[in-house]
Amino acid sequence: MAHTTGRTCNSLRISTEPLDDVYHDRNLLAIAFARAMRLAWGPDTVGWHRHDGWPVVWVDTPAGQKSWHATPDLEDVLKRSPLDKHEPTGGYDGHLRTLKNCRLARYITLSY
Repeated sequence: MAHTTGRTCNSLRISTEPLDDVYHDRNLLAIAFARAMRLAWGPDTVGWHRHDGWPVVWVDTPAGQKSWHATPDLEDVLKRSPLDKHEPTGGYDGHLRTLKNCRLARYITLSY
């Protein structure tokens, strides 16, 4: 049985954080991931651009392309980051959230 830190497997963890705070954290993590991948693979494998008024952070990995919409308030962070403002080579590949998350899991587990 997996370690559950004193809770049963049936208990639910209810977050008291506002949803906006959770998304802000996720957005910063996506930007940090892109920055780390830029260091590993170079500037042509990551970047950001605007789409429909939203900044979009993207990363090309061996497991496929991933992208995340960030909130407009983080555009200043993106502008001050080492990420270049440009779209992926070849453009957006049409991935949706489920495929993006599958690609991310495959990248994490080296299953590509």
